[in-house]
Formats: sequence, C-alpha cells, structure tokens
Amino acid sequence: MIQKLLQSRALGFLVLGAIFYAASQVLFPEPKPTIGPLPETRVKALVDEWQALMGRKMTDSELRGLLVAELDRDILFAKALALELHVIDPVIAQRLLRNVEFLGLYAEQSDAEKIQSALAMRMHLGDEVVKRRLIQLAEEWLLLRSPPKSLSDQDIRDYYTNNQEQFWAPERYTFSHVFFPREREADMRQLAAKLGTEIQDFDQALNYGAPFLPGYHFTRQTAEQLARQFGAGFVSNFLALPPRVGEWQAPIASTFGWHLVWLQEAEAGRTLSLDEAQKDIVATLQRERRDKALSDAKAVLRQDYEIIL
Repeated sequence: MIQKLLQSRALGFLVLGAIFYAASQVLFPEPKPTIGPLPETRVKALVDEWQALMGRKMTDSELRGLLVAELDRDILFAKALALELHVIDPVIAQRLLRNVEFLGLYAEQSDAEKIQSALAMRMHLGDEVVKRRLIQLAEEWLLLRSPPKSLSDQDIRDYYTNNQEQFWAPERYTFSHVFFPREREADMRQLAAKLGTEIQDFDQALNYGAPFLPGYHFTRQTAEQLARQFGAGFVSNFLALPPRVGEWQAPIASTFGWHLVWLQEAEAGRTLSLDEAQKDIVATLQRERRDKALSDAKAVLRQDYEIIL
C-alpha cells in the first residue's frame, strides 16, 4: 500500500513538473537570438557602394530595404552556422585549407588537421567568401524544406497567353555595304551613280570604299545588333527607307560616314510560337517561383530572431 502511494505521488510530481515546465516555456520563453544593428561603418560602405552604382542619393525607403536585405544575409549566415554547414561543406574546407597554407600555418599537419585547426581558430567567421558560400547553402536548405511550386503545362500556356508582347521576334536584315568616311562623300556620290549600271558586282564596288572594322557582310541582324555595329543614327536612317530587297539602297549616313547598302533579305517581325517561347517561359517561371519560395521561407525564418534595424 505504501509503495503504491509513493508511486502515485511520484507520478503526480512528474505530471506537475511537466505542467510547470510547459507553462514556464509559454510565460517565460527563451530570448530569441539578436541580429543587428549593423555597424555604422558597414552601413556606410553599403550606402556608398549603392549610390556609386546608381549615380544618385538613396531614399529612406531604399535604405531600409538595403538594411533588411543585409540583415537577412546575417540571419542566413547565423542559421548556416547553427546547422554546422561549415563543417560538412567541401568547398569551405578547401577555402580554409588554402587560407591556412597561404599564411604558412600548421605545415606539419595533414590537410584534414589543417582544416580542423582553421575551424578552431574560427577562421571561417571572418572570410567573406566562406560567408557567401554559407548564405548560399542556407538558402538551398530553406528551399529543400519549402520547395517552389511545380510548373504545369497550363501554367506555361497561361503565361504565354498573358505575355504575348514579350515573345516578339524582331525584324532581321541581311546585307553587305561599302563604307566611305565623311571626307569622301564626293567619292561615295560618284560610286552611287554607277551602281546598277556601270558597276553590278558588290566585290567590284567594294574596291572603291574604305576599310570598315566591323566588316562588310551582316547576316540576320536586328536593329539593336546593327546599332552596336553602326550606331543609332545609321539604324534610324536605314529603317526610314522603304526596304528594297535585291537592290542598292539610297546612301545611308552614320556617325562614321556613309554606307552604300546592298539589301539581300529583310525578315518581317513576328510573334514566337509557344514551342519557340517555351524554354524562356519555363526559365522565367522557375526563377520567379524560386524567388517567391525563398522570400516566403526567409519571412518565416525571421520570426526566430530578434531583428534590430
């Protein structure tokens, strides 16, 4: 009887202890790890880099977005360390090994021992390459836990239907040209008068022109591609003319000089078919869904930390 009484009391104490522990976890939870604020020197470096890239002063909302993004990187870094991803990743191991050997440390140790020594020195915490690698691994870990939504054939068809303007194949032109610098405009006019009468062959006409570094023959070029070779002025003047396939065009001016163009082919612009556009659509949707899944997973992860801007 006494033994049963003691057992019942012991069980009661265990139940009460469990209740008190659960209540304490609810009423007095352990404090969350703190992330931030960023040091002023780090904030200044980020702002200076952003403003140098953008060429203007940053707004308050842009600054907040920049700080949040940088604190997200710190959260991912902290999570990767908590998961001990730096211990198991071969890329980080090779990086630490190279650092140790560069510094000439632990020459008598094996590669494995050098890596362990580097970890013991906490060398991985101050290496920006290692940090970027750990952030990348943490993102992949988040995506493994919360993968992006898979694509269906209907998703691809819907995207194609709703974004037809993106799938336009621009006009393309195939032509050859004879080039004259501006100071030889008179020579250009003289040759232009002979084209199609005294001079029929392009190679013969080319002998009268000047060298042109990008070349003399261009195949299936878009207006954008031509602008990179000839300049925007040439493209504007070229497109202003009615295309006469199989004929010499009127003299066309560019920033370089004058061009006598023999137009071989002009392909009209057209809308790409679904089959032609599918590869780009899949890549776009996969990227968008990956970004969305990662953004959602980061939002959940932030809840585990006390963030100070």
